[in-house]
Amino acid sequence: MDQNKPFTSNNNKHITLILKLSILSRFLTWIIALISTFIVEDYDSSVDTILASQEDLTIVQNIFNVCFRVFLRWDAFYFTHIGEEGYIYEQEHAFFPLLPLLARGLTNSVFLPLGYFLTYRQIILLSGVLITNVSFILASINLYKLTLLIFNNKEKCEKYALVTSIFYILTPSCMFMSTMYTESLFAFLSFFGMRLFYEGNVWIAAFIWGLSSFTRSNGIVYVGFYVYEFLIKDMNRINIMEIFLRLIKTTILSLIVLFGFLTFESYGYYEYCILNEPRSWCNDKIPVLYSFVQKFYWNVGFLTYYEIKQIPNFLLASPMIILSSYGIYEYSKIDFKRIFTLGLQQEQQQIEIKTPYYTHKLLPFIYLWAVLLLYSITSIHIQVITRFFSSQPTVYWFVAHLFMRSISKEANKLDKILGYGVMVYFVLYGGSGIILFANFFPPA
Repeated sequence: MDQNKPFTSNNNKHITLILKLSILSRFLTWIIALISTFIVEDYDSSVDTILASQEDLTIVQNIFNVCFRVFLRWDAFYFTHIGEEGYIYEQEHAFFPLLPLLARGLTNSVFLPLGYFLTYRQIILLSGVLITNVSFILASINLYKLTLLIFNNKEKCEKYALVTSIFYILTPSCMFMSTMYTESLFAFLSFFGMRLFYEGNVWIAAFIWGLSSFTRSNGIVYVGFYVYEFLIKDMNRINIMEIFLRLIKTTILSLIVLFGFLTFESYGYYEYCILNEPRSWCNDKIPVLYSFVQKFYWNVGFLTYYEIKQIPNFLLASPMIILSSYGIYEYSKIDFKRIFTLGLQQEQQQIEIKTPYYTHKLLPFIYLWAVLLLYSITSIHIQVITRFFSSQPTVYWFVAHLFMRSISKEANKLDKILGYGVMVYFVLYGGSGIILFANFFPPA
């Protein structure tokens, strides 16, 4: 882990540019979504009645509904309902509580005066949308700083870091980063935690990642950074006593990361197994409400999505699956020994000189990417993989690598096709996703 290095004037200019572009992208996303609702007929307009559930709405409330209904789609309904009324239904435990809690907190404090103009539900939605959009902006900046940190803040990597953040701003899961979904908040907590970790602030990073596991279940995977850093990386150079001490430290840090997830699961167990008539899952050897809800209500499980009727969803997911598989292979092929020995052995060559993407520091990120890819193609609704990977920096590092290689003097025809191809994919997939989501069309 490296200590933070002073920022140059270019860094500050880049951060300012990223700030402006990320804000602009959020407004453009909203405008495109809003305009599309006047052109495209909703696939299902029934959810619009949720915002207009009261009679005799004021002019201000009606205007709000017209402008903000594009954000109340699919899972956003659940987060809004949880923010307003708490966890009423068992299936709502598929959605983690940090975002709705923050939205309720903002509604009941800073936005309390808005109650004179808007309904409580409208303010909850407004709060959630504001939180996710601010989180997106903060995630863009933290990804830039993380990239500089991972690649030693070298001058030649400043452009690489900028391009990485721009591709994050152009993310194909564009609309999901603006609506009341957890993707933006989780990405911010992920990137911020990674940045703190590689600055040497491992304890603060654990608390930030603990919040991430209170935001999305996949926040628990960040314990892997501690396992790799303290138990695996220096395995050949430490004695038994040092291993024991590091194991204790790793265990404590991991429990902090897991705290958010465990707290939410404990609440679910208390609610459905102690306060009320125990549900069937309460008798499992390891009673985990989240796993039960995903399987029982959403048919999420190992290979459960492998059905003929899901072929269109696999096709929708194929660009991200191919991109991720290629990114992992492209990194691995430079030094397979490094990959298969957990980095304990590697070829004697300065491969990072060729391009930042191949640096040894990316190894734990590549392992994380590979694990999540395997999990995605076997155990989730495959069409959500694009937004599932929105918080993985390796996606943007690899895309930036392909793009910068395509504009280099040494670029061949294939390099140019790949570089510009990923840019077209990001823009077209993201743009079409805005229109589809705003008008209640899948995928969600």
